[in-house]
Amino acid sequence: MEIVILVSLLSLYCDFTDAECPVISPARLVVKYGDPASSNCSSDTPVEMGWEAIQGGTSLTDNKVKILNWRVNSVTEWNSKPTCFTEGGQCQKQLNITVYKLPDRVSISYRKYPDPMVEGHQYLLQCLVQNIAPIGRLRVTFYKVSATGEQTELDTQQKSKDNIKTPENGTYTLDFTPGRDDDGAQLLCSAMLDLGPEGPQPPPVMDSNRLNTNVHYKPQITSPGCFSMSITEGDTLSLNCRANGNPAPSYNWLLSHADPNTMEERSVVTITNMAKSHSGEYTCIARNPLGKSTCTVNVEVTVNYLPIIAGLTAAVVVILLVSCFIYSWPPHRAWFLSRFLPRFWPF
Repeated sequence: MEIVILVSLLSLYCDFTDAECPVISPARLVVKYGDPASSNCSSDTPVEMGWEAIQGGTSLTDNKVKILNWRVNSVTEWNSKPTCFTEGGQCQKQLNITVYKLPDRVSISYRKYPDPMVEGHQYLLQCLVQNIAPIGRLRVTFYKVSATGEQTELDTQQKSKDNIKTPENGTYTLDFTPGRDDDGAQLLCSAMLDLGPEGPQPPPVMDSNRLNTNVHYKPQITSPGCFSMSITEGDTLSLNCRANGNPAPSYNWLLSHADPNTMEERSVVTITNMAKSHSGEYTCIARNPLGKSTCTVNVEVTVNYLPIIAGLTAAVVVILLVSCFIYSWPPHRAWFLSRFLPRFWPF
């Protein structure tokens, strides 16, 4: 029972003491290194007060006051802990102050730079943030900006270093595997110092330089495609092979009517006056140092029967006309023609 009464009395004493202690306003400051800062220590009743601080400290006042101001023109201490105290040291209130500094530089690089990246290989992106404080409030984000300007967030990182208040260098890394669509894109990292609601709003952000990515990848044929086609005898065949690749690919054609071991180094195949012997497979091969891509077009040459039919029809018409003409002549002329004309035009 006595213990309970003692605890209750101690609690009442502490509440009374806290009520009598001065109040710091604002209780928390976020100050940029080198900027001015100030806070007030106030009490409901006049008391003798003082500020204990590396910068801006004041001794105990001679007279009792209700407000005592702490102020410095330029904050240059990273571990400053200004504390307001009263006579006899019965009450002490510490000002919560955060001193920050924006980075001197933010830069991004990657392994093997400036060698070109290769599709499917893994690279280590590195974001270096130099001379920033407090580093525990730093958030680093990696971005990719496509050739069309679309920005994609790759990753966001934050390291736990809340106990470090002085400026530090921060290194942040990310594994990156590029694809062919990343050729011509840009990589960057962004450093944001999030100091909470008391800090600058919006939180300050500093972007790195941008890396222009040059991604090498093997060819992929985009035209003419792999298909079958029919062409009429006598017409012209034209096939244009195009491929997407970096470095730019070279082209070869394997022609069905040529020697199987012979390749023609060109991207366009043009054959005029197609014949039946030209039927077969036409294979395009696109190559670069990373590989090759092939595509085959099956070509069938068909005979155009319309000219033949037209010629036969014309011949029949001529024969019929000549026959009618002969038999419509007088008998003696018809006899003459019937004797001599078959030598030149039998019918």
